[in-house]
Amino acid sequence: MMCWSRPEIYNAVRDLSRYMTAGTTHEHVKAMERVMNYCLTTRDRGLDLQPDAEWNGNLEFNLRILGRSDSDYAKDVETRKNVSGTSTVLCGTPIIQSSLMQNIVALSVTEAEIIAVTTTAQDMIYVKSPLESINLRVEMRMILEVDNKGAVELIINYSVGGRTCHM
Repeated sequence: MMCWSRPEIYNAVRDLSRYMTAGTTHEHVKAMERVMNYCLTTRDRGLDLQPDAEWNGNLEFNLRILGRSDSDYAKDVETRKNVSGTSTVLCGTPIIQSSLMQNIVALSVTEAEIIAVTTTAQDMIYVKSPLESINLRVEMRMILEVDNKGAVELIINYSVGGRTCHM
């Protein structure tokens, strides 16, 4: 359900799934029941898979790809790992969404954001490649939205210095 229609429960389900095999307590079961109750009581919510443009079969039509990324720095207090949230949108319709724990421990918020941005950029290129392979046109100004100023400046190469050279 979280993968296809209810992205707002990604983080809760991801956190709860860590305790499915071992270490399940009464609190975890109650939290799972709260998530299930939320899904039942908010049946009218979910993704709206309506594109904002209609393709008429013309090969001159430009498909638009948009990406959004965010991360929570040191979300897991035990391992100090970060959580990345990414979304890739094709013509206004979300086609790839994920919320997962990053594989490495980032040393700063900016580094955690850069890791999330990289994952989103890879997803955007992944979407672009098959579209172009079947001769569809993709608008080449693919926009990637990031909410961290340090990450944005690092991406456009304004602030590369001693503290960011490892990135």
